[in-house]
Amino acid sequence: MSHRRLPAALHRLCAVCLLACAALVAAAGEGGFTVTELRARLAADRYLVDAVIDYRFSDTAEEALFNGVPLTLQIHLQLRRQGAWIWESDVVDARLLYRVRYQALSELYEITDLQSGGSQTFVTREGALDALGRLSGIHLVRADALEPGAAYRLSLRTALDIDALPLPLRPTAYLTPAWNLESEWKEWLLRP
Repeated sequence: MSHRRLPAALHRLCAVCLLACAALVAAAGEGGFTVTELRARLAADRYLVDAVIDYRFSDTAEEALFNGVPLTLQIHLQLRRQGAWIWESDVVDARLLYRVRYQALSELYEITDLQSGGSQTFVTREGALDALGRLSGIHLVRADALEPGAAYRLSLRTALDIDALPLPLRPTAYLTPAWNLESEWKEWLLRP
């Protein structure tokens, strides 16, 4: 009787392994964001932030973008004194918003900085996402606002802003992992 159970157990094990492999293959098309570089630099009397972000949209988000759905990306930037108590406020807590949109008529990708209203156009999606992922000279804080000799933790992450999607798409986006695109926090230690 144990000989008959062994093949059934092996069949179940093989089925579980195949399902796990299928899930991994499906997850590969789901995309994800990664902050690969982050640093702060002193320029004149203020600190500026430079960062490189690798934006990889899921197949679902890419299809929506290609079909004219604008995608808004939120960059969350924090500067906090190293070792600060949880109730201490952040020195900087800012959210930067950028929108990427495909213009089907002109076959161009447009990136809009929602803080300034400025925009740029690109011929390819890759070019647009590469430019979107290169932040340079973002104002962080005036140098005199930081305590000399203290250490500060600069943190940055990015995410697709589901709340900025068109209303009919939001319920599906909240429930579908393909829309849950965000990076982990990337940190940099700043010593004025």
